[in-house]
Amino acid sequence: MKRLFQFAGGELPLGRKTILMGILNYTPDSFSDGEKYFTPQKAVEQAVALQADGADILDIGCCSTRPFAVRADEKEELRRLREVLPAVRRAVSVPVSVDTYRPCVARAALEMGAGIINDVSGAFVPEMAAVVRDYRAGWVLTHAGAPEVKTETVLSYPFGVVKDVQRFFDEMLALCEKAGLPLENVCLDPGFGFAKTDEQNIELLKGFGELDTHGAALLAGVSRKRFIGALSGEAPETGRPGGTLTADLEAVRLGADILRVHDVALHRPAVLAADRLYRKL
Repeated sequence: MKRLFQFAGGELPLGRKTILMGILNYTPDSFSDGEKYFTPQKAVEQAVALQADGADILDIGCCSTRPFAVRADEKEELRRLREVLPAVRRAVSVPVSVDTYRPCVARAALEMGAGIINDVSGAFVPEMAAVVRDYRAGWVLTHAGAPEVKTETVLSYPFGVVKDVQRFFDEMLALCEKAGLPLENVCLDPGFGFAKTDEQNIELLKGFGELDTHGAALLAGVSRKRFIGALSGEAPETGRPGGTLTADLEAVRLGADILRVHDVALHRPAVLAADRLYRKL
């Protein structure tokens, strides 16, 4: 069966190669690179660099969801988005995703040329579903506890975190079907780092291959996260390259379609090799 991830303005085939989603944080307080690209010029330069390094998608975030962050309000998130998205869109040719859980921000992003909404709300929000459907956008749905649950909150998973993520996937897909959203426009993210302990994140990575998306795209976003440090012993200021790459290659081996990463240049040759080893090309 031919699998696709479709979004406003295009589509990407799934299963042929690992898709790299390059992270561009346009914030003053993101956990890894806050303030580093927080001017339009620096953001555009980084977007061009990520594309040159081999990013297949750019993911722009204008509101940090790192643990203990004071989240920008809707007005500020929109201001940042309007400052950076049109400029990035003019500078690159790859599809652009916007990392937001607010429907009004998502609508503005799609109006400005984004094709994908990366939604970390942890829930099926009908208003967001309507925006996605109106624009035929791609929609990344993330297991993150619930909209009112903050990233740093740890939840209990009585039947194990892998089974809870699978329950979430099944529920989201059923709701998408009911709302008239095609499977090809849906991408599922198990939410590494969201409402999970280091041990639960490691358990989730080990069980990643047990997850069934029923044909929808599957995304892994582990880049530089705290549990990677628990695995590798790397300090946050190093960017945790060794642990990140190891975890991402394991995710590829276990079936990831898309990797959301900060360091595209590090990942591109590694995933090319992993695709040769693990995919039925």
